[in-house]
Amino acid sequence: MSFLTHSQARAANRPQRVNSYVDYEVKAGDTTEDMDFFSSQDGRRGVRKSVNVSPRKRKLLPSELDDLANWTPMPDNDAAAGEETAETGEKRRRYESSDDPMKSWRPMLQFFLDELLRREGLGDQAESCSCCQKTFTAGCRRFRCRQCGIFIQCKECLLERHQLTPLHTPQVTPSVRTMIVLDFPHIHDINYRYCACDLSDRANNLEQLLRNDWYPATTVDPATCATFATLEIFRLTTVVGGLNVHDFVRTMEKSTDPWGVETVPDRYKAFGRMSRQFAFLGRLKRAGRAHDAQGVGATARGECAVLCWACPQEGMNLPDGWRDVEPQFQFLFMLILAIDANFRMRNRLRANAHDDPPLASGWGYMQEEKGYKAHLRNAVPEKDISTCVAFAALSQKDTRLTTGLRSSGVGAVVCARHELIRPQGMGDLQKGERYMNMDYIVLAAVWGVTLLYLAFCYDIVCQWKIRFKQRMAAMPAHMQLDLDKTTVVFGLPVWHAMAHERKCQVQNSLTYQEGVGRTDGEGTERVWSDFNELATATKEMNFGAREDAIEDKVDFHNTEKNLKQGSTLPRKLIIAIEERDRQVASFEEVDRTLNPELRQEWQAMIDDWNADRAKPNPYELDEGKNRKPSLESSIRLELAKEELDEAANGKATLHGSSLTSFLVMGLQLENSQDKIRNELKGRSVLAGEQSQRVAELRRGFFVKLRKFRALQAVYAPTAIEEVKEEDENRDADLPPHEAEAVKLFLPSGMQGVTHRADLEGLAEKEARLREGQLHDNIRRLRSRLHAKRHLLQYRNDHLVGQRGGTRAAVLMEQITENIQLAVGRYRRARKALLALRGEAACEAWKPLEDADIRLDQEREADALARERLGGVGSSSRKSTRGIMTAISSKQKKMSWIWTQGGGPDADEQELVDAVRVEWAAAKARKERWTEEVELLREEMRRVLRFLKWRALWWEDRRTVTQAVMPEVKDGLQAFAAQQAAILRQIARKFKSSWGASISIAVRTALAEDLERLAGDTALFATM
Repeated sequence: MSFLTHSQARAANRPQRVNSYVDYEVKAGDTTEDMDFFSSQDGRRGVRKSVNVSPRKRKLLPSELDDLANWTPMPDNDAAAGEETAETGEKRRRYESSDDPMKSWRPMLQFFLDELLRREGLGDQAESCSCCQKTFTAGCRRFRCRQCGIFIQCKECLLERHQLTPLHTPQVTPSVRTMIVLDFPHIHDINYRYCACDLSDRANNLEQLLRNDWYPATTVDPATCATFATLEIFRLTTVVGGLNVHDFVRTMEKSTDPWGVETVPDRYKAFGRMSRQFAFLGRLKRAGRAHDAQGVGATARGECAVLCWACPQEGMNLPDGWRDVEPQFQFLFMLILAIDANFRMRNRLRANAHDDPPLASGWGYMQEEKGYKAHLRNAVPEKDISTCVAFAALSQKDTRLTTGLRSSGVGAVVCARHELIRPQGMGDLQKGERYMNMDYIVLAAVWGVTLLYLAFCYDIVCQWKIRFKQRMAAMPAHMQLDLDKTTVVFGLPVWHAMAHERKCQVQNSLTYQEGVGRTDGEGTERVWSDFNELATATKEMNFGAREDAIEDKVDFHNTEKNLKQGSTLPRKLIIAIEERDRQVASFEEVDRTLNPELRQEWQAMIDDWNADRAKPNPYELDEGKNRKPSLESSIRLELAKEELDEAANGKATLHGSSLTSFLVMGLQLENSQDKIRNELKGRSVLAGEQSQRVAELRRGFFVKLRKFRALQAVYAPTAIEEVKEEDENRDADLPPHEAEAVKLFLPSGMQGVTHRADLEGLAEKEARLREGQLHDNIRRLRSRLHAKRHLLQYRNDHLVGQRGGTRAAVLMEQITENIQLAVGRYRRARKALLALRGEAACEAWKPLEDADIRLDQEREADALARERLGGVGSSSRKSTRGIMTAISSKQKKMSWIWTQGGGPDADEQELVDAVRVEWAAAKARKERWTEEVELLREEMRRVLRFLKWRALWWEDRRTVTQAVMPEVKDGLQAFAAQQAAILRQIARKFKSSWGASISIAVRTALAEDLERLAGDTALFATM
């Protein structure tokens, strides 16, 4: 019997299947089947049976794809609810503990400081071992391991627990909640419960956290903590490597969850707050403020600063009776300070900034905010009096761009010899390097100083010192120096002095300042090199956070400088002794040739000038009535007068600075290039000191070049076009020009200058300045050659062997370098004059050949030269002239430079002056190096005295007078004993190494250098 199934019945009408890419899904209870009908065997009933049962297939909905199909990311069904909440206008309830945690922390400063000191003692576990519960007997030693925990252990338990942890550093001791704990390198989310034992009755929740070495982020119900070890690691990485909070926390986040599959709590702000507080508490602790019976609030200005161990500190490292020493030794107790500003350390105004004052304004290095701002509000801006170089007049320091800045930089006062920042020695600058700011910072830094001598080194000291006394009189009475008891001297830093005029350099040079040794005055520049990284990190900080960051960096900087005194002072002494011996020997060789009466006259001139700087300067050529003034200076004054006349007639200059000053700036830039070339000449490899000097010169050149280009765009715009053209034509693959190779494009250096109307007035003024240069450099060249001849004659007549010749060669080399500078400047000035006026204008100024400056040319006049040099200062000038007259015409034939501007008779006084200047300079060098040796040895003694005094100071703090808990008292005593022991250990180490002979010190220094070199070599070998 054949049965027709339902499936077969539908087959004829079923559409053809079309392949598609739609997925199908099989669901339970959703099937297709065929029904068969047949009769039973007896035929009495019909039977229905399902056959060919199969799941039914259908297309899927997106919500049926997988388990995530019904999950909607970021649902918007609560938007309406959010809008309704916003429409109500209700403000979020504010809590001080979360909105401004720092404000709630400040009143608890003393509590936190006590807890930090408490952990230095035994705490609550002093009676028995935390591991074996053994009771400690009298005299039994107790141990603690910070890595294991703060609990106390006996010796047996300590040894047993640390068999598998050899890198731990044990110390010999004198309801469920959630907490985020930052323990480097991970961030932990833990459950915890405050202790409820009997001892917990004496400790609240904050105390329990702090006593477990966990620092809370807030003072009310803290939910975030950082371990003390983590905070200490962060401070070191910050002050040493410049790491900021964001990068440190980000490192911990990545260490906790490298793949980002978990939610790591964001604790950036909380950690920044904790680290700031922890660093501040550390400074208070190291300064001994926790040991003051009057409390932290009694801290005086600058009391938390780290003092220089080597600088004279009355009552600390000066011996009894130091004021009564002989006058010639009083320089040993002079405080020498360097002043400068750093405009990289600026701070921007922020629209979202909140009130966030420093944790302790004025306690360390930055100025106390209230008094400093009050002074600035009441101060009257001073008028800039520029009496030195064009660069000082063009700096326009009061117009420095300060838009959007809270601070345009910082000013600082450091000890010039050891580079430590003075207490109260830093302050923000609002608008450039104004005197009203710098005066306050300087006087705050020397507040309380009662020494006999005080020296200031400042790159604009020639202007700053002029009205310093009058400006100081307007300061608060407690900040004013007693000038009747303290003598103040001023000097230019060595490298900055090169930008000043020659007369200013000589007048303010540290080389000619008695008592300063070989101090270079550039200590602030080396300090700024350490702080420039911090400038980037603090530029966007709030006021208080920035100041606290600076305070912590300075605190570390000063501490490191003090600790390095053990190696830096003996190294300096080795160099100073060697150079002193060379300079003394060289001067003695020169001094023997002088007439005693002349020597006495010159020494009297030096003494008079040291007593009164208005007297004739023995270190420069006489510009008195018998001498011709500098022609270049005269021409500059004449041009300035003409410009004033033009301004009176309505022809004012185009810029705030004069056209003449612009040209003078260009000439001084040329001189700077000469100095760089002179340093590099004949040297394929530079020594460390020479390389640093060249780098300083190049950096200074480019700073001034930017100012020069700005003025050039006003007075010579076509020159700027040539500058751009040269830059476009330069091969981009080549490195930029070094400073000495930069073209300035003055009128004399531009093509077709004689035919260009746009440069006519500018070219004429440059030509007149070039004439002055020619005159002055010829005169300078004659003076140096006179001095060189003097040394050559004495060497040939009196010195025998290599030893004597080497001594004389020290001075000879210095004079030769000055000769080469004068030759180069003369040749450049003549070449420029040729371009500006042509050959006819240079007839009087002959080309200067190498043969013209060789002393061999005057070999025929050796007898005459010896007579004249031997008779310099003699009462009989007539006899010298008679010898000159008796010489034949052939013998009188000399290089034209000797007759340019006058004959030999006219140069008689110039010869005397030339020898006097070189003799006085050699004497000054000898005296400064002699002072340097004595200063270094006295500084070593002062360091040992300071360490002894400070150790006794900490010993006195072991006697705790304030009413504190016994555990806190134990911590205060333990910390004071620890500090005293460390200082005594440092003193013993220093004295042991300094007590060795100079030969042993040299060998030790060489061994250290070789070891360092070997380490560097091994490092490079592994790279």
